Amino acid sequence: MSKSLKAFSVGTLVVDPINRALGTELETAEVWVSKACHEHIARDHAADYALIMDNFAEIVRSPTFAGQDPKHGENFYVVKRIAGQSDNEHVLVAIGLTVSQFGTYNVRTAYRIKQEDVDRRRLRKSLIPVLSI
Repeated sequence: MSKSLKAFSVGTLVVDPINRALGTELETAEVWVSKACHEHIARDHAADYALIMDNFAEIVRSPTFAGQDPKHGENFYVVKRIAGQSDNEHVLVAIGLTVSQFGTYNVRTAYRIKQEDVDRRRLRKSLIPVLSI
């Protein structure tokens, strides 16, 4: 990686619709991407990097879906269909379920997912529409 990537704030997580969708009791807090996570996204999801960076705040502020994977119960994720992209373009952002010692939520990863993955997760009820509840 040629340049050093920095930690950054994505904005404040809007928790009410996520809590309704998932049955959680998340607290309102700021969402941060650590330097290590930023480097992970740039390195491991390089093809998705520009799409993610251009839409990060909107994904967290106004997700289409929220979910939890039983294999990763310490995290929840938000998914948003990206406007202007093909109908099959969604981005998933996984976020730690608990507020950190600094009073923030920490992003674990972010990557593009296909419509088929969205459909499969919806069928198994691990992905719930956020705005239609």
